[in-house]
Amino acid sequence: MTIRNSFAVLFLSLAICGCATITKEEKNYSKNGLTISFRSINYLDNVENITFIYPIILSEKNIRNHLLSLYYQDIIRPKKPRPVFSRAAVDEIAPLFRTVMRKVKPRKYLHFEYQARGGVTEGQVFATKKKLYWDIFRINGVAYSNNPLRIVKPTWKLIRTPLQRYQTLLTGTLETVVKNRIIANIKMPFPRQRFQSSSSKNPSSY
Repeated sequence: MTIRNSFAVLFLSLAICGCATITKEEKNYSKNGLTISFRSINYLDNVENITFIYPIILSEKNIRNHLLSLYYQDIIRPKKPRPVFSRAAVDEIAPLFRTVMRKVKPRKYLHFEYQARGGVTEGQVFATKKKLYWDIFRINGVAYSNNPLRIVKPTWKLIRTPLQRYQTLLTGTLETVVKNRIIANIKMPFPRQRFQSSSSKNPSSY
């Protein structure tokens, strides 16, 4: 075999391996309108001090509690906070979340898209020993926007329920509250209280 042919074979082998790796990383799990895939944590922002756990072992009941605890509210025309996922949707998608969370490998997180009648709800989820992180990018097809200067029109924000908090970023002396990332106690109880009274008292605050 000539040197040129050897390089050609080597290049072809690497290309095949690369394609196989990409296919494996981009494997999707889909059911009942929900699609979940694994992605590299290299794509995540603001996670430098977070120690991830793998896999994420949660009961279906616990996952249902988390999903039912996710609420959001319009910013420009605030009304009563609404659930990110309906009870019917949670009944359908909690089993797949449970299954795929148990498959997540080191240095990976879960990206999900849920196709509902009102549009696509998109986000990502990862876990530490005591916390579950929910980042939501779109709800019913509407992307998150909360620019205080209103360069881009604000849309919605997540509303904390008990045992949840927002992520807070500190840049120098400037503190930024990220209102589309909820950090929740990993052992989330059933959300009997729908949302915090403080949120409903100040619904228009950014």
